[in-house]
Amino acid sequence: MYQRKVSLFEYEFMKTYLYALYEGTLSDEKVSISEFAALASSANPVIIAPAIVSTNELGLSLIGNDVIYVHLEFEESKYQVTVFLQLFHRSGTSIVRNYISVLGIGPESTKTNLLSDYLINQSIKNSYYKNNLLTIKLDEDNNMEISELRVDEFKNESLDKIYVPEQIKSELERFKECADNFSEIGYNLRYLLCGAPGTGKTKSVRTLINLLYGKVTVIIAGGETDFKSLFDFARLLSPSVICIDDIDLITGNRELGYSNSSFGSFLQELDGFEKNNVFLLATTNDKSLIDKAASRPGRFDMILDFGKIHIADYIKLINSVTKNEYVINLFDEELLGNLKRKNVTGAFIVNLIKQLEIKFKLDAGSDLKIYLNNLIELSYRGFYKRTEEKEFGFKINGV
Repeated sequence: MYQRKVSLFEYEFMKTYLYALYEGTLSDEKVSISEFAALASSANPVIIAPAIVSTNELGLSLIGNDVIYVHLEFEESKYQVTVFLQLFHRSGTSIVRNYISVLGIGPESTKTNLLSDYLINQSIKNSYYKNNLLTIKLDEDNNMEISELRVDEFKNESLDKIYVPEQIKSELERFKECADNFSEIGYNLRYLLCGAPGTGKTKSVRTLINLLYGKVTVIIAGGETDFKSLFDFARLLSPSVICIDDIDLITGNRELGYSNSSFGSFLQELDGFEKNNVFLLATTNDKSLIDKAASRPGRFDMILDFGKIHIADYIKLINSVTKNEYVINLFDEELLGNLKRKNVTGAFIVNLIKQLEIKFKLDAGSDLKIYLNNLIELSYRGFYKRTEEKEFGFKINGV
């Protein structure tokens, strides 16, 4: 008999995988399952029907039982496989451990450790999380809460709709190609995108999510984060990309007198000795807010500075946002020059178009040229002029 400890995710994946083979939802030319059974619990070893918690659109089911066992044939030999958890009590603390146990049935059934590794790898490969778009956050009990996201809202994002310097666009393309071809290239990348709101950081991340969807596992980290669990989970689903917005809120900056309790574990994951197959996309509005220990070379491969949109891209951006010719023609050379002098962001221009579209539909007979000039001055004072004369902005439509 061969037995080994597995992670929580491997434990759940194997229960789902083995049940899918038994039901015929999945097939495996090396494995044939003749019997699938479940126990009520580790403490109550009564055989019961498997408890199906949920089934996704692929027909893969989440099994709620603590213990399941199967009889199967692997490479023409018979085995019994048990996937189970055990509860230990140490110093008043309860500890859960997950295991797979493989028992050979017959003198020729000697590949117990090989079968164990094979089932773990196949269950990960066929996981309902593999190559999906996920969001992860901690629940009230500090357990990881994993949810699948629909990619529909990212469908229209593409590199030709990002108005940033060509050098930055080229790096985004390189990131995409490395993740896409990780099995051949074998190197991961970690990029930190920096810049004021409205300069294209979020839109760049959204575009990469769209381009990579279905080819790699994309994980959006939100709220409080357990970095060890997050990276452990991401490594299982290799290649994977972790996306973290406003990373400065997570890491903090000790020089400025604040840091997050998870900062140390974040650094440990970036410095891990084992080969890392996890890509990282992080954003910040101000890289000075990030602790130097987190942003030094080696922890991030590239720090990309996003600046204000170039005047040459104003019309491209306007045409990508609206097809209303009347609205487009309002942006003549004089008006574009005014926007350039004000050094506005792409998000500022997108908001102008949104307001023009609303005005056009509600009051088509009005003079939109006068309205636009007034709108520019009003919006500029509101979004950019503050008592201390510091600039700030906002994000809209991910621009």
